[in-house]
Parts: sequence; C-alpha cells; structure tokens
Amino acid sequence: MGMLTREDQAQIALWDMDRRLTLTDVVWIMDQMFCCEMTLHHSASLLQTIYTCNYFTADDDLVPRETIGRRRSGDQSEGNAVRDLVLYPMLIAVGACCARVWREYQNDNLYPDEDVHSGVLALRFFDEYTLGEVYGLLDGAQAYLQDAAQNEAADSVQASAAKELSEQVEMRRSWLRVLVDLSADTISDDPAALRRGVEQLRIVTELHQKNKDKAEIGTPVGGVFDRKCMRKYPTLTPVRPRELLTRIEAHEAFSHILTDVALVERLLAIESVEHLVHFFLRFSRRQPAPVPYVRSLLMSVFVTNGCVQLAQQSVAGLARRAIGELGGAHVWEALDGSADGRRRAEVFCNDAAGLLVCWLKSLCQNAPRQRRIGIKSIGNWDALQADGEQLDMAAFALANPRMAEAAAGDPDVNAFALSSWVYHMKLLVMETALLTGVRLEVYLDYEFAQVFCYAAQVFEAHQTHMARMARMAAQRPQQQQQQQQAPVWTMRAVGTNECIAQIERWQALAAAQKDLATSQWLVSHAGERLGVFQAPWARRRTRLALEISRQQQEPHDAQKARFALRFRAFMHLGSPAPPSFAGWLATSAQLDTHALGELLLHAAAVVGEAKAALERSRRAVAASSSTADAMAEWDECFRPLYFVVLANSVSLAKLRRRSPALAQMPQPLRVTGALALEYRSHVADAAAALVANKPNGGSSSGQLRAKAEKKRRKASNQAQAAQRWVDEAERMTQSDVKIAWSCAPDKHPDWPIFSFL
Repeated sequence: MGMLTREDQAQIALWDMDRRLTLTDVVWIMDQMFCCEMTLHHSASLLQTIYTCNYFTADDDLVPRETIGRRRSGDQSEGNAVRDLVLYPMLIAVGACCARVWREYQNDNLYPDEDVHSGVLALRFFDEYTLGEVYGLLDGAQAYLQDAAQNEAADSVQASAAKELSEQVEMRRSWLRVLVDLSADTISDDPAALRRGVEQLRIVTELHQKNKDKAEIGTPVGGVFDRKCMRKYPTLTPVRPRELLTRIEAHEAFSHILTDVALVERLLAIESVEHLVHFFLRFSRRQPAPVPYVRSLLMSVFVTNGCVQLAQQSVAGLARRAIGELGGAHVWEALDGSADGRRRAEVFCNDAAGLLVCWLKSLCQNAPRQRRIGIKSIGNWDALQADGEQLDMAAFALANPRMAEAAAGDPDVNAFALSSWVYHMKLLVMETALLTGVRLEVYLDYEFAQVFCYAAQVFEAHQTHMARMARMAAQRPQQQQQQQQAPVWTMRAVGTNECIAQIERWQALAAAQKDLATSQWLVSHAGERLGVFQAPWARRRTRLALEISRQQQEPHDAQKARFALRFRAFMHLGSPAPPSFAGWLATSAQLDTHALGELLLHAAAVVGEAKAALERSRRAVAASSSTADAMAEWDECFRPLYFVVLANSVSLAKLRRRSPALAQMPQPLRVTGALALEYRSHVADAAAALVANKPNGGSSSGQLRAKAEKKRRKASNQAQAAQRWVDEAERMTQSDVKIAWSCAPDKHPDWPIFSFL
C-alpha cells in the first residue's frame, strides 16, 4: 500500500508548496478534493482520501498561516494570492465539514470495523480555526473571486474558473451550515436550527443541481496528491483497498447524501409510532444504501441524551405511547393505581423501550448488521412477551377485582394489551430478519421454499394476531382523542377509532405479505421440481434417478442440519409455532400430490388475492385517513409491495398464456400450510421400498403377507409418482420453461420478482 514506484517518485518530485497557482489549477484541485471527500463518506479512510492532498497535510511550518485569507493592498499579483486567498480557505472549509462529520461518528452509533475507519492515530482538520473564522475566510475568497470574474476581458478562461469557484464557495458555506444546524446537539439546544438547516439544504441542493453537469475546466497540477501518503503515518490497522470515486460518481453520491439528510426533517415531523416504525423500515431498504454519516445522524437525532427528540420525552415514554396506540392505554390506568403496579409498569416500559429503540436504531446500520441485531433480539422479545402476560393479568385483576381469577387468563376476556404489543413487535422483527436475508443473498436457491413457507406462516400468525387485537379494541369503551399544546415535533394523540384503524392497517399489510410469501413458496417448489433449484445433496433430475437412487442412501442428516442452522434463531420461541424438520417432512407431501401446472396456477391465484387485498386496503385508508400526510405515509409503504405483487402477477399470467397445458387446466386445489418436500426423497424412498418390502412367500402368516403386500403397493405408487415427476419435469424442460429470480432494489429489495424464461 505504501511502496513507491518510479512513477510515484516522479510525482513526489513535482510537489512545490510555493508554486504560483492559477484559478484553473484550484478548480482541478478542489474537484479532486470533492472526489476524496465523497469517497471518505463511503467508508474509505482519511489516508486514502483527503489526507492525500499535500496542501491539506503540509507541516505546520510550511503552511502560510500569516497570509491565508489576507488581501494585500495594491497589486494582487504579488505573492501567492490564489493559494492564500482561494485554495486554503476552501481547504479549511473542507476540513471543517469533515470535522463535523467525524464528530458525528464519535457518537458511537456505528461499528468502526465496518463503516468508519480513520487509519491514523491523530486527526487533523484545521481545528485551530473557529467556525466564525472559517466563514470569514470563505467570505474573503468570495470577494476575491468576484473581482476576478469581472476581469473576463483580460482572461476569459480564468474568469470562468473564478465564477465556478465562487459557486463552489457558496455551496461549501451552505453545506457547512447544514452540517452544523442539523446536528442532533444543535437541534436539541435550539429547535429553530431545524428550520435554518432545511433552508440551507435547499440552497445547497439548488447550487449542486446547477453545477454538477458542467464540463471540467480545471488544469491538472502534478505532485499535489500523494496517493501513497500512508507510508508517512503510523496507521492503526492495515487500510482496506478503496477506489477513488470519479467526478461523475462523486456528484451522484453527493446528490444522494443531500436527499438522505433531508430525512431529518421528516423524522422530526412524525406523528405516531406506526409511522416511526415504517420510516425506519423504509430507510433500512433505501437504495443506494445511505452513507455512514446519514445513518449515524438519524440515530442521533432520534434519541439524544436518552430523550426521544420527536416526542420530547424519555424512551420509556415512547414505549408507553407505542402500546397506547394499539389500544393499551387503559392498562396504564389500572397499573398506576397501586405502588407495586407502577413499579412493575416502569420496569416493563424500560425493558420494552430498550428493545424498541435498539431495533429501530439497528435499521440504520448496514444491512448485515441489521439482520444480526434483529436475530439476536428475537429471544429478548420472546422473554419480554412472557413478562407482559404476567403484567397483563395483574392489571386485569386490579381493574376488575370482582371477577374470578381465572378470567384474567382468558384471552377472550382479557385483552393482554402489553403482551399483544410485544408479540406484534416480535413478529415484525422476525419478518424483517427473514426478508433481509433475501436482500443479502444469504439463502441458497434450494432454501427459498423453506424460507418463504415459514415466512408465510409468520405473516399468517401476524394477521391472525392483529385481527384479535382489533376485535378486543372494538369491545372497549371509546376513548376520545386528546388535543394538547406541545412542541412542533411532539406526537399527536390518538383516539380509540384511530387505534383500531392502525391495527387494521397492520393486519392488511400482514395479509398481503402472507399471500405474497405463499406464492413465492409455491413457485420455489415448482423450481425444485423443474431442477432449477437444486440442493447440494440432490442433483438427480433425469430418468436415471430411479436406478441411481437404489444404490444411494438419502442424506437426511445433512438436510436436517442445514434446516436447523437456517432457522436456529426461531427454534426455541414460545410463539409462533417454531419450524421443525419433522413437520417439514410430514406436511410437504401435500404439495407433491399436485402437478406443476396446479402449483403455478395456485400461485397466480394467491398473488391475485394479495393484489386485491392491497387495493382494498388502500381504498379503506383513503376513506378513513383524516390527513393527507397519513395517506402519503401509507402510500410509501404500499407502493413497493404492490409493485412486487403486480410484477409477479404479470409473470404468472404470461406463463399461463404461453403454455396451453396450463391455460386449459381447471382451478387448482386449495393447499395451505404444506412444505415442499424435495423430489429426490420420493424417488429414493420408493426405489428402496420396492426392493426391501417384497412379500415373503415362505411365511405362513397371512396377516404378515397382507401387510407386506400393502407396503409394496404403497411403494409402487410412490415409484409411479416419482416417474410422473420425471416425465413432467422433462416436458417442462423441453418447452424451455425456466425460472429466474431477481430483486428490484429501487422498489422493494427484500421481495424477489420471478420471471419465466
């Protein structure tokens, strides 16, 4: 990384601090610094980016501090005016921006080994200059450039460079103000900073849009950048290789950063925990993935010094609010009536808030870290659910002292509001962890059927649970919405009707995703039957399978071990029902009794139901939403999923039109809850049974012969079914039907879209 070549040594020899720079030289240098700055935002180290500039890292005795930003009277040609009045003020401003970014990294929201790495022991960002002094230097540079731009008659090239640099200075000043005003500490101390920061962000965006597509007019200057400067520093760890972004890539990256930083305003305008959860879920799927600075900034703005900014209350208060939105406000009234109840409620709220905030903040991490944190937290949610059930029964007893003790444990009488909310959150975490694995390509092809089948079961459990919560909420007395004066970002209170509407929205979303997961599972099983998805231990997909399988033993142990490894995080949960390998083998035979055409037609019917359910849900939300923002929020959750449903529906419709055999088939049987058993197990088991279960002619027991004959007929039927599968797969293969899977990152990266080739 730090070894010098002859070309490197030739570039080093060109370095001269006292070189008389022109404005076109500065344009090129600042273009390169902009590329370095944007590369730094994408997890590169300082030694690979801004520290490669020799002007930025020059020794203190070489930096002309006494002349930086100071204009001389008389002839401006004396001295190195462009270096001292333009270049260094802009470099100092770059340092101030990077210092603000690095200060955000010190909030320990991110993992240094994954997202942020300085590469050096000591940081240097021209920290000796205060913020006011940086603004003053930029003002001086702006004045100098305006004078130079007016001298277009003398030198049009330098005048054009002056105009471009003037716009860069203005953009740099506004960007620095954005970094200052939209920091979590500034917003916490001065709420008006949010409005100022948003206004400056608008200015930066307009300036950047106007200048990003301009042609390059800079003149390359040799020796300014030392790409192997790491040889001069004691590094913390070996630096990972990073490629410097090009000018086009850097401007594109900055456009995404500006768009993502604008989310701070949206975060602080959220009015409910429902919208808060959807906000972070959408952010976790955002493509391209936000840079570490934006991810850390949102985490800091969300919770600052143990206080939730958008609600101006403690994190425990956020948990109370979340439970109250789903109809659990009455529980606090019962528990607050006794000292022991208040104590237990406080402990529960602190535990719930810790899990909730930790999970929401984890959605701002990089995608692999999101999944790891989510999977590890599932067990904690399960334990909290058990605690919530005990507290629910205690609250019910306090609120209904005259009712029998057994009624407290009756789910038809006791709403179990606390544990119901925890169960809802646990299912949401499980769903997110399962689907994030699709985006990360964690699952192998042969695991799609297993994963989507279990996902369908989880979504079905979620749908059933939300239906119960809606029913119990409707049985309670109406609670009027309370209006209260509060800061601009305080969450709006909700009444009982809105609680029920929110529960129904969650129910509709779970129902649509259940149908979508079911269709994915059916198509995955069809892919296994076609030989598109092959397990490592199942490679036999030809007519020779029957003969070969007689001589090979089925590796159930390997399959069971892989199944246990994939679902190990869900095996020991109290609810929903954990996946089991025995259940997979026992129920998968249901799908095996249906032809490929039936499976694909049923998949088309199920995805059609998902499409219709989403459309009905959207119409219901449009009819019941009291504000345009609520409708817009739901649309943002609805559109990506609807796109996936629509795309898969179109693919299946095209396949049916393309294949006459599929088009003429009757409607398939309704199959629910079955898990796809691999084709090869039937082939091998049937072949082995034909050999091992032949009737023993020497036996004198007629009952034994009848039992053996029954086994033989069953094995023969299995062998015939396996042969039909071989024939069917070959017919489909001869018609060139193949299944391709892909995700649409710009729509919904967690749900694959299948197509038939």
